[in-house]
Amino acid sequence: MIIWLNGTFGVGKTSTADRLAALIPDGRVFDPETVGAMLRANLADRPVSDFQDWPAWPPLVATALIEITRMTGQNVIAPQTVLKREHLDQVLVPLRVAGLEVFQVLLDADEAVLRSRIEGSDEAMAWRLDHLDEYKAARSWMAEMADLVVDTVASTPPQIARRILAGLPDLRAKAGAARADGGKSDGQKPDGGAGPGPRAKPEAAAKADTPAKPDAAAKPDAAAGPDTPAKPDAAPQRETALADK
Repeated sequence: MIIWLNGTFGVGKTSTADRLAALIPDGRVFDPETVGAMLRANLADRPVSDFQDWPAWPPLVATALIEITRMTGQNVIAPQTVLKREHLDQVLVPLRVAGLEVFQVLLDADEAVLRSRIEGSDEAMAWRLDHLDEYKAARSWMAEMADLVVDTVASTPPQIARRILAGLPDLRAKAGAARADGGKSDGQKPDGGAGPGPRAKPEAAAKADTPAKPDAAAKPDAAAGPDTPAKPDAAPQRETALADK
């Protein structure tokens, strides 16, 4: 599957992509900007204001995604702002023709919040501010094309990633199975709280930890308590940093 994260510059796509890759089974991040950097290094004699305006960019991104997915067999997350519909079509249509499933996510926020985030970061501030009006003009078709629209105003990247995972039932089920099998024991579990069912487990875990009720000792096995980290959803809720790409 290809999961394309769209949204204006500075909304938090890259940070969310990294968190999402840690949650889903066989997740990998591919940054389409690297294709733009390659073109910029080789087409200096044909300058454009935006590398997406080079006709080669959309088909090269599509080809890279197809080949990486075939080579690795992984689910690939692509965080990239695309504000021109024809450019996005030129990337996504070949993916579907190649038989890949594509899930589009639009990360959204109101203008005041976006301006505050962009102005609070030193990264390409002028560029990002200059494109806010273009995003406002494109937002309607971007939301229409998206399979999921996520309001990022009051959410951290880990929370946003869990909300995206919740919109991917097949991957969510696999992520839950991987946690039950102990397949995510490398410190990534705290961000995987969006898996199916973990919200029901803390109650059983609490009963198992209460010494006053010895007759409840059989409950942890029924709830898969020993194999399940304590309250994986609690840790991300304490994260407050907002990433702004």
